[in-house]
Amino acid sequence: MTDLRFFSDRSLGDHEVPEALRAAGWQVVSMRERYGSVTAQALADIDWIRDATGEGEVLLTGDKAIAKRPLEARAVTASAARLFALGKNQLTGLQKAQRFLDHEKMIFRRASTQVGPYVVSISERGLETLKLFG
Repeated sequence: MTDLRFFSDRSLGDHEVPEALRAAGWQVVSMRERYGSVTAQALADIDWIRDATGEGEVLLTGDKAIAKRPLEARAVTASAARLFALGKNQLTGLQKAQRFLDHEKMIFRRASTQVGPYVVSISERGLETLKLFG
């Protein structure tokens, strides 16, 4: 489909979301796959943001508050991260995956054509670029 590679954080779970996206042709590595179960649970957001962006990956999370928290927002800015966050996290794993898939074309277009830093909230209504703290 594309040469974009994605990283999914712990808020999206270890299995359902990454597997559903892979089934749709996305290249995804989960936090647990990269760091192992124990490290993934304790790793600070600023660390995986830096690491995954350094690998050239587009970031996926269920936590749009990253844009509002000073340390995480600075990590997004410093690493020029391209981050897509679900606007509502009270969804099942399959609903989370479907939310990404429903907006696949817009996500891929944005991630392919616009360099970071940015955090984009994904809701039923569509995509909204969030203002980063600071």
